[in-house]
Amino acid sequence: MKTIRLFLIGMIMCVASLSGTCLGQTRSTGNVRASEVKVLEMKSVPDGHFLVNLQGQGHSRLVNIEVKDNAAKCVNSDDAQLKGLQGKFQLIGNGVFLIFFQNENYRASQYWLFRQDGTAAVKEVPDRGERQTAVPVKDDSLEVPQNRR
Repeated sequence: MKTIRLFLIGMIMCVASLSGTCLGQTRSTGNVRASEVKVLEMKSVPDGHFLVNLQGQGHSRLVNIEVKDNAAKCVNSDDAQLKGLQGKFQLIGNGVFLIFFQNENYRASQYWLFRQDGTAAVKEVPDRGERQTAVPVKDDSLEVPQNRR
C-alpha cells in the first residue's frame, strides 16, 4: 500500500513539474487563431485524429491515434508493432491527461500536456527526454501537416 501511495505521489509531482511545458508557452498576438483550445477548461481530450511522433530505441515512429469519448486507438502506424494500441485518457487537470496504451506487443504510459494551439506534448513514463508531440490531423494519414514540418 505504501509503494502505491509513493508511486501516486511521484506521478502527481511529475505532472505538476511537466505542466510548465504546456502552460509556460506564450504566443505572439499576431499568431492567435480563433480555434484555440482553452486548456484550463478541458475535461476530455478532443475527439478526432492525432498524429504522434514517438521516439525511442534510437529512432522515430509515427502513430495516428483516433480519439472518441476519451478512448484512444491506433488506426495507422509506420511500425507494425504499434498497430492496435488502445487506451483511455484520464484527466489529471489543467489540460494534462494520462493514458496507458497497450496491445499484445507494446505497453506505455504517457502524459499528454495540451497547448492552446490544440497540440500536445507527449511525455513517457518514465520520461527519457524525448521530444514527442501529438498534432491534430484530419484523417488517419501519417503525413505530417505542412505547418508542422
